[in-house]
Amino acid sequence: MLWQEWSKQGLNAVGKLVADIIVETLQNAGVKHCYGVVGDTLNLIARSLEKSEIEWVSVRHEEAGAFAAQAEAQVAERLTAVAGSCGPGSLHFINGIFEANRNRAPVILIASQIIRDELGFDFIQEVDFKQVYRDCSVFCDMIYTPEQARRKTVIACQTALAKRGVAVLIVPADISASVVDDSIPYAVHVARPVTRPNDADLAEIADILNKSENVVLYGGSGCQGAHQEILAVANKVKAPIAHTSRAKDFLEFDNPYNIGMTGMLGNEAGYHALLDCDALLMLGADFAWRQFYPDKAKIVQVDIDPTHLGRRHPITKGVVGDVKATLEALLPKLVERTDASFRSAYVKRYAKYRESERAKVAAGHDGSIPGTYLTQVISRHAAKDALFTADDGTPAAWAYRHIAANGQRRIFASLLHGTMANGMPSAIGLQKAEPGRQVVCMAGDGGISMLFGDLMTIVQQELPIKIAVYDNGKLGFVEIEQKAEGMLDTFTKLKNPNFAGVARALGLWGQTVSGADQLEAAVKDWLAQPGPALLHVHVNPMQLVMPPFMQVEPAIGMALYSTRAILHGRGGDVWEMVKENFL
Repeated sequence: MLWQEWSKQGLNAVGKLVADIIVETLQNAGVKHCYGVVGDTLNLIARSLEKSEIEWVSVRHEEAGAFAAQAEAQVAERLTAVAGSCGPGSLHFINGIFEANRNRAPVILIASQIIRDELGFDFIQEVDFKQVYRDCSVFCDMIYTPEQARRKTVIACQTALAKRGVAVLIVPADISASVVDDSIPYAVHVARPVTRPNDADLAEIADILNKSENVVLYGGSGCQGAHQEILAVANKVKAPIAHTSRAKDFLEFDNPYNIGMTGMLGNEAGYHALLDCDALLMLGADFAWRQFYPDKAKIVQVDIDPTHLGRRHPITKGVVGDVKATLEALLPKLVERTDASFRSAYVKRYAKYRESERAKVAAGHDGSIPGTYLTQVISRHAAKDALFTADDGTPAAWAYRHIAANGQRRIFASLLHGTMANGMPSAIGLQKAEPGRQVVCMAGDGGISMLFGDLMTIVQQELPIKIAVYDNGKLGFVEIEQKAEGMLDTFTKLKNPNFAGVARALGLWGQTVSGADQLEAAVKDWLAQPGPALLHVHVNPMQLVMPPFMQVEPAIGMALYSTRAILHGRGGDVWEMVKENFL
């Protein structure tokens, strides 16, 4: 069908093939890699990609391609592409596209479509991609005529880069096959302005902070690149610095005022500091959980996105600005303080918490391997500039709590979308973006099983990714949620294969470890492998993720779970849980 459409245009027609125009525009916009699975309506674009400088990365499932693309876009800070065939091909991207858009990753999806003449007649594989992708993109439109091709591709690329999100460009097969006179020089232009509040707003913020007794700085992912300015403000107003999970990479290292994370993955120092302050300066943070915000403090919020201001919790003052530029302008207006007792109290409280946590991270009873212990060993032996990915659930919790930040390392997890199976395919994108850096994937047994086929992508692409499978034989985080609700574990058990054996069959290095006495040597050996390697670790199934405080409802839920488990003859499970987490 597509060859016939191309033939109608005439192979010797004057002009350019639309497929070539699209690919040329992507290349000029900075795209280095395009992830996907080829097929029918995508074939001409694939042919154009083959002739270009853009590298095609064949994945086994389009969802994995979208996870990879969004990870590359984040770490390399450039536009990255995915492309799919009509119907199911482009539809398979959707979960990874949601992940990309929520992570503000500039990704363009080339969603090839059936020919225009058949649209609207429920033709085989016809899907209304505008309807499907409108809620997870910053741009979603179709090229309706060949003459629109370059102009609309430019708009898609520019929108993805400028608005930091996903652009979906729908390309009917007959459009790809068209030849058009392409003489108008449309091109992508992306400015990076310095944005800060006006002087009146800065004066108002300074007045709030100067008149407040106990100030806390709370940083989010928008603090990237502003480490020096944040410490300068904290020093001047004698404020401790708490941060979200996504800001760990940017604020934990070389920070004498750090009091760690808040939220369910956080600690008691960060949690109580926010509740006890009378002024909270929120910097590039859009933290969703309202119960962790102070009720009585004055809250000043700085964010580059005006829609984020005050949408999670009522605030006193909200301004639009880059964190770095805003703090540079704010700093001269702040009054230097001498009393650092509030900050000192929470810095000491955080240090005490860290010491207590370090003491708990050890081999488990009877030589078992807690997930926290595995993570600490990985952190200790991984490269100083390693890139880490973690599957949603317990691997992500352990990564953010126990991977040491140093200003060079980065951690990527599905914190905003909360999806399974993000870890391993995201590692593919990180390794393609940074071929000279060590990439470590902390995979859950449920997560890696979901997209297991793309281990073959890693082998085919010869990517030296290091994958640790945290095998607790269940959907661990889900089971914790069920226990907190007073339920017995329901539908969470997994019958897993020998992941190392399967990995070896696929062409990776593979090894299984079950005892804590073998772990240190196994991790060293795994990380030292020159190519892709998978370490299958049986981790303790009873370890819990403990929050910084215990609410009444989860405490009652855990009590109900324990009672029901004992009544159902599973008192041994309760004892193992108590022994592993509380003794």
